Amino acid sequence: MSSSPPDPSWLPLDNAAKIYPTASSKLSPAVFRLSARLRAPIRLSALQQAVDALVRRCPYYQVHLRRGLFWYYLQRHADTPQVQLLDGSPLAAMPEGGRTGHLLRVRASQRTIAAEFSHILTDGAGALRFLSSLLAEYLRRCGIPVARRPDLLDPRESADPQEAEDGHRRHFGKGGPGPAGYAAAYHLAEEPPRQRYWRILTGRMPTSRMLALAREKRVTLTEYLTGLYMFCLGRLYEAEVRDGGRPSSSVVRLEVPVNMRRFFPSVTMRNFSLYVSPEADMRLGPYSLEELVQRVHHSMQMEVDRRELSRQITRNVGAELMPVIRATPLFVKDIFLGWLYHHLSARIYSGVLSNLGRVELPAEMANQVESFEIVMSPGRTTKKTCTVISYQDELAVTFSSIVESRELERLFF
Repeated sequence: MSSSPPDPSWLPLDNAAKIYPTASSKLSPAVFRLSARLRAPIRLSALQQAVDALVRRCPYYQVHLRRGLFWYYLQRHADTPQVQLLDGSPLAAMPEGGRTGHLLRVRASQRTIAAEFSHILTDGAGALRFLSSLLAEYLRRCGIPVARRPDLLDPRESADPQEAEDGHRRHFGKGGPGPAGYAAAYHLAEEPPRQRYWRILTGRMPTSRMLALAREKRVTLTEYLTGLYMFCLGRLYEAEVRDGGRPSSSVVRLEVPVNMRRFFPSVTMRNFSLYVSPEADMRLGPYSLEELVQRVHHSMQMEVDRRELSRQITRNVGAELMPVIRATPLFVKDIFLGWLYHHLSARIYSGVLSNLGRVELPAEMANQVESFEIVMSPGRTTKKTCTVISYQDELAVTFSSIVESRELERLFF
């Protein structure tokens, strides 16, 4: 661990974060919530003390968003987030103006502690390490001894400078080929978005049972759930065609995030995830669930590969480093990136399935924590997102939706 902490007055946005200030909107704010339900009521004073200590330990999170001449950047300030009430409302956009705003919120109610992050700050893996560390520090301040471990951030220690690095820039290699492009994908039938709140539905089931289903088919849990999601979208596509509708596309394609820390040495607490994109053309169907699960399995076996994923780093960082892009004023970048996201990037996926994986806690913490849940803001085009997390023998699958229909969720569960 470094003895000289990084204490920058400002940080450039990491490569993955650069799209979010433009892509974020009130309806789809590019925010996600990771929460833990404890076995005892929350003590707000102890939680606030833990938040203060841990956020000061993580200077790359003690920041607000600022506009520069050519790029957005993060500027550090002295304040720490104040714990807020966790009510029934879904995620709200993070305030991007002002000099004391935060891109991180901590909320609590009864027995639940939730951390809400702008995707400008970090991805799911960074958020999970932060929340696990916050829970550890909170429990210590409640008088419960929790051992110090390398995977839990220790407020008594200084931050490792590598926690603030841009993993994409660090592992960028010139000269490699970029990935192939994608055509537009099928989207759920249009209906007016909900005016105030999203619809959030969480299904909880035994992890062991779901793993057994996946192993029967010789696939991973993520592959099985992705195939199931695509199967449900295929059923909706077929129903739309049967009813005389005109679907936006016949291709069902999902965006499935991959934690790049699995393939490249990195301890970054910022964004370091890329995506794989399993797909099926429904004009070749109908597909059975078994067929789609196997199709997803073989697709992901090829795509979840260091060399294939590196092609995305080549494209993304290569574009950022182009002299003409670097010299373009920010207001022009805003227009271009907004158009790129809403007219190209958002249209190539039918939905998102993000599996944060299994949460592992030391025994003294596991005795105090009952469950975990993750919620992600849905996109305007895809209308719904699906997030997955497992803890002990409970798998929590959450759909968030900006529309009224729950037919997709009914088919899935």
